[in-house]
Amino acid sequence: MNDWLSQQHASPILIAQHHAETTTAEAATTAVPVEGGGHEVLSPEFWLFLSPAVAFLIIVMVAILGTRRLQLIPRGMQNFVEFLVESLNSIPEMVMGPRGRRYSPFVSTFFLYILVVNLTGLIPPFKSGTASLSITVGLGVTAFFAVQYYGFRAQGIRYLGHFIGPIPLLAWLILPLELIAEFIRPVSLSFRLYGNIFGEEQVIDALATKFGPLIAVLLMPLQVLTSVLQALVFTLLVTVYISLATEKHGAHEEHEEAPAH
Repeated sequence: MNDWLSQQHASPILIAQHHAETTTAEAATTAVPVEGGGHEVLSPEFWLFLSPAVAFLIIVMVAILGTRRLQLIPRGMQNFVEFLVESLNSIPEMVMGPRGRRYSPFVSTFFLYILVVNLTGLIPPFKSGTASLSITVGLGVTAFFAVQYYGFRAQGIRYLGHFIGPIPLLAWLILPLELIAEFIRPVSLSFRLYGNIFGEEQVIDALATKFGPLIAVLLMPLQVLTSVLQALVFTLLVTVYISLATEKHGAHEEHEEAPAH
């Protein structure tokens, strides 16, 4: 290497070109051979955006395997899927009580999808999909529109009443504040999830670079715990927003919720 540099001492352009080629080679994480003898580089962004699709396929395959041969006494994969469904149903019920079960399919899907996407990032060379802001923004926007839908479905036009407050004379003051708070929610959900997962991956990558890849293996339990907690926090916040949007006040509320219970 020193001989090469000495030969190129009078050619700074060639030295700069060699440095650029070396940097590019080090930045490439995965390369696959292509026709003609070259290589096609698969960047980290490729694995980052592939992670959500893989997570979706995993969930679909588990659902198919757990329900293809239903038995009265569950065994094997069916037993696991039924345990998972019952556990996920308890999340909205913790926040909303018995009426939370009607929102369980939507809320549980959020938790399951975010958890699997996060855990997929533990499989090299995949990256956690929630470490991409575009993915978390999509989740936040989906939650925002779902909250509005459930609010209108539960209360009708009366749902708009919570934007102006109980005192009509103060509507000019309450309405802007409520609208700002409503539109901040998806932003908060998106950046909270993105910041925690992205920050964790950056710290672990820095530690692995400094101390070796073994440190990443040792920190896997912490990554699993973080993945579960972030999925749970996101899901609980969405559940709280749905609860606030669908909460009814009046004597007819208990009568309407009795069939669901």
